[in-house]
Amino acid sequence: MDVFSTNAEFLDVNCYAVRAAGRSDCILIDSGYDCAPGLEKLLSEEGLEPQAIFLTHGHPDHILGLTNVLARWNVPVYLGAPDRYRLDSPATTLNPQFAAMLAPLVQDWNAPEADDVTDGQSFEIAGLTITAVAAPGHTEGSMLLRVVDGEEEVIFTGDVVFAGAIGRVDLPGGDPQAMQESLRAFATLPDVPIYPGHGPASRVSTELATNPFF
Repeated sequence: MDVFSTNAEFLDVNCYAVRAAGRSDCILIDSGYDCAPGLEKLLSEEGLEPQAIFLTHGHPDHILGLTNVLARWNVPVYLGAPDRYRLDSPATTLNPQFAAMLAPLVQDWNAPEADDVTDGQSFEIAGLTITAVAAPGHTEGSMLLRVVDGEEEVIFTGDVVFAGAIGRVDLPGGDPQAMQESLRAFATLPDVPIYPGHGPASRVSTELATNPFF
């Protein structure tokens, strides 16, 4: 399995492309604002063709690139069911400070179609097995995405767990108690690489040993 990444300019979101060994098709993880040019360059260089987009959660910085990405690649979009409403009006799902910041970015926003994803649901796409693990706390519909290619596994943690930190819980839809339960679930996962929504990659064991929130 190969994991490629590019960064969206707005809030430096990691946008990933994942392919199974020996394949030319792939899946995309998250779609930050203005990520399409970087993704197009990356996918062209690697000879990849996306088959689906998985969103780790519905915060605007992870979804605002969908309009341009879907204009280039007409593929299905998957999002945790409790966050589905966030696609309808992204700027209104955060506090007033963020809403004002986002206003110029959502003037031409048209809510895309997305398929709801539920806890434990699995998909077989592009030679990969993708399993969603509900991990609320940052948002109601945050998901950990376990991606498996044969005996190899990686986990996309979105804004649940970062290298050395966790996602904030003080925005609308955040829940400190739910986050603690999600962190306990994270601690039971296998020791594999993790790829967060912001910042560098890490491993499950590294975060359990060094992340002050565990």
